[in-house]
Amino acid sequence: MIRAFGRAVAGGITTLHILPGSANLFGGRGVTVRPLQNARSVMEMKLPDAPQSLKMACGENPSRVYGSRNQSPATGMGNVAGYRQAFAAAREYNRRVERAANGNGTAPDFNLEMDTLSGVLNGDILVQWHCYRADEMALAIEISHEFDFQIAAFHHGVEAYKIPDLLAENGICAALWADWWGFKLEAYDGIRENIPFVHAGGACAIVHSDSDVGIQRLNQEAAKALADGRRAGLSITRAEAWTWVSSNPARALGISEQTGALTPGLRGDVVIWSADPLSSYAVAERVYLDGALIYERGRGQDRQSDFELGQTYLEGAQ
Repeated sequence: MIRAFGRAVAGGITTLHILPGSANLFGGRGVTVRPLQNARSVMEMKLPDAPQSLKMACGENPSRVYGSRNQSPATGMGNVAGYRQAFAAAREYNRRVERAANGNGTAPDFNLEMDTLSGVLNGDILVQWHCYRADEMALAIEISHEFDFQIAAFHHGVEAYKIPDLLAENGICAALWADWWGFKLEAYDGIRENIPFVHAGGACAIVHSDSDVGIQRLNQEAAKALADGRRAGLSITRAEAWTWVSSNPARALGISEQTGALTPGLRGDVVIWSADPLSSYAVAERVYLDGALIYERGRGQDRQSDFELGQTYLEGAQ
C-alpha cells in the first residue's frame, strides 16, 4: 500500500479517489484521499470535506458475474431493473423518514444500503458510474432523470465520444483511458480520439487510470490524447489538455473549491516538472501537498526497475 501511493506521488499525483470494484450494480462508497506516506490509516488520508461517492456499474460486469451464478441481474434489462427497484425503495425510505420527522408515522429501521442511496437522492453522495457503451450511459442518464439525482462521472466510457452532447447537457464528466479498449465485448468500439472528442463536444473530459502502473504516467496519457485529437483536426491547447488531469477531476470529485488549479485560496498542491509535463521526457521533480514538499526526485529513494518512476515508501518499511 505504501509503495503504491509513493509511486503515484512520483508521477505527480496529489489526490486520488478510490472506488470499490465493478461486479455489483452498487459497489459501495468511494473516498477521496491524499497520498500521505506517514498516515497510519485511511481515515488520516481522507481529504477534509470531500464528499463521498457511490460506485455503480453497468454492462457486462454485473450481468456476467451474477448470470454465471444463475442469479439476477443476468442481462442488461436485469441491470436496469435492479437500479430502478433500488432507487424506488430508497425514495420510499426517504418519504418514511420525512413523514416520521413531521410526526406522521414511525421512521424505518436504519439501513446502510438505503442510507447510501438516500444520500445520492439528496445530493450528498456523488455517483461514479462504471459504464462503457454509449447506449448504456444514455440509459443511466434516463434513470438519473427518473429519480432526480446527478451523475458525477462515467468511468472508462469507451464510447463516450458518441454522446458528448448528452454528457455536456447533463453536466456529467467522463473519466477515460487514452488508448485502452478491446479487451471485452462492450469495450470493442473504442477510438484513440475519445478524450479529445468528448472535450471538443463541450463535455468534461478526464484522463484516468484504475491501475497502479497507469497512475504513474497520467501526464503522458494526456499528451497521447492531445496528440490524437490534433491529428484528427481538433484545435486543443496544451492548457486545455492539462485540465483533463487537474481541474476536471476535481470537479467530478466535488473538490474544485479545494484543489485542481493554481488559484489563490486553494490548497497548495503543486508539481514541478523537469520539462513540459506533456512531454514524454518529463518527470516530476518535486511534489508539494498543501504547500509542503512530500517528494523530491532522487533523494533517499530506491529505484526498483526502469518500469517504475520511483519509490517513496518509508525507509525500512516492507
